[in-house]
Amino acid sequence: MFWQTRSSYEFGPFRVEPRERRLLRAGEVVPLRPKVFDVLLVLVRNSGHILSKDELMKLVWPNVAVEEGNLARSVSTLRGALGETRHEQTYIETIPWLGYRFVASVKEVPDEARRPTIDSIAVLPFVNVANDAELDYLSDGITDSLINSLSRLTTLKVMSRNSTFRYKGREAQARTVGRELNVEIVLCGRVVKHKDMLSVSVELIDARDESHVWGAQHVRRANEIFALQELIASEIAAQLCVQLTDEDTQRLSRRHTPNTEAYHHYLKGRYYFNKLTFEGVQKAIDHLEQAVSKDGNYALAYAALGDAFNYIAKPTEASQAMTKALELDPMLGEAHASLAFWKFVYDWDFEGAEKEFAQALQQCPNYAEVHHWAAVYFANIGAHERAAVEAKRAVELDPLSLLMNMTPGLTAYLARDFDRAIAELQKVIEMDPNFPAAHSVIAGVYVQQGMYKQAIAEYQKVLDQSKGVTVVERAISALMAHAYAKWEKPGKARKLLEELLKACETSNTLPVSSHAIAEIYVALGQTDAAFEWLNKALEQHDVQMVSIKVNPTLDRLRGDSRFQTLVEKVGIST
Repeated sequence: MFWQTRSSYEFGPFRVEPRERRLLRAGEVVPLRPKVFDVLLVLVRNSGHILSKDELMKLVWPNVAVEEGNLARSVSTLRGALGETRHEQTYIETIPWLGYRFVASVKEVPDEARRPTIDSIAVLPFVNVANDAELDYLSDGITDSLINSLSRLTTLKVMSRNSTFRYKGREAQARTVGRELNVEIVLCGRVVKHKDMLSVSVELIDARDESHVWGAQHVRRANEIFALQELIASEIAAQLCVQLTDEDTQRLSRRHTPNTEAYHHYLKGRYYFNKLTFEGVQKAIDHLEQAVSKDGNYALAYAALGDAFNYIAKPTEASQAMTKALELDPMLGEAHASLAFWKFVYDWDFEGAEKEFAQALQQCPNYAEVHHWAAVYFANIGAHERAAVEAKRAVELDPLSLLMNMTPGLTAYLARDFDRAIAELQKVIEMDPNFPAAHSVIAGVYVQQGMYKQAIAEYQKVLDQSKGVTVVERAISALMAHAYAKWEKPGKARKLLEELLKACETSNTLPVSSHAIAEIYVALGQTDAAFEWLNKALEQHDVQMVSIKVNPTLDRLRGDSRFQTLVEKVGIST
């Protein structure tokens, strides 16, 4: 099935038509037995590359034990059909002790009955056929690379990794994937590694009727992985009738490193980072640092390193890695996205962040995370219409991601559209009732709506889901104290506040955000104390201060001249 294709192949006077399973010479049919035709098709599709006898036999006779003589007889028959002899190898070259190579120039010709242009695709996680845990990073890495390459095509909507990897290890029907991700085409793939050879099979399936659109199987040496990925991406673009500009072609053929060892460390780094655990991120950093040690010009690895340092809140190291990435490659969209987030949250360089977001959105239009970060940025500076547009786009690109789906609710909250915020956040909770962030944000919305009982219930759910995580427990205690104060239950609010203040006095590190303490004092009506703690938050460069312009919890302070001074010191224009 993977050999079916909507293209034919031409070489010399011959034309191979896979869908009809026939060989033509000057328009006349050349009769071939089925397995002889299969040998021809495998050789033609891997033109210019040596295929071992063992590989050819596995591809032509999968899961069947056959003698090597069957292959030799098929090749001999094929030579006769092509009009060559063993001594005149015009088309098929015998490589002593190794195998065979098709040496003629092959042209791929699209069939006339091509499909209309397709504008959306989901690349499902490639299957690690051997189920070898040591090779999971490779199958995932090939998937990631194809997603990243295709997402750079401005006319094609490509689902983000976060959504497609939810299908890893699952038997999902293309029709189901298409409906859940709202795409027309699904790409499936399989990866097999045997010694130093890599076999990658791909298939495009129409998600609307589950019909086969196109398929291919490529066998290459493992060190040819770059060329293999470029070939597959180009084939997919051609099959989907994507009109490629010169810039698109350059993007598809772009290699971020010539060093195979560095590339494999990069793949392992991304593999561990995507586990989104502290241990996983630490392993990711180890591999990414090895990647840049193998290739000091590997900009993409530096960008990934910046993401990892951002995740574990090491802003200095993150800044150094992202700066290095952009020094090496000023057009690297992923690095611009990471730097935009860093400038916004850590550096409070809002003008610089907006420029970086613009670059990232231009270079990586299908990168869901940059739309999410941009939405949060625009919401915090008060550009609510732009925030809503970016939030919607993030969901379109990553419809199964809880974080992306929470973005419209968060931006609606900051725009004070509380009814819409509740509706959006309830959708997220329906997707996963055990997602603490959604419960926390919807609780904050309930507080603004005066629905205090519901708010406390939501905060309690977060506590139940985060037992033993001290930093979360204290953060939620601060939010509950704020809710009780707004609810005119000052006794409960002050009790929680006293516990938090005591923790601040006895801890070497700040156990709870100064901004969060200020919010409690605002709700209690203690304005001077609120400003005292907001000034502490300013001095500490508390990341929550980036929301000062729009945060509803601070509304009681907005008429005070001291508040405007704080906004100006944070650097947000009014």
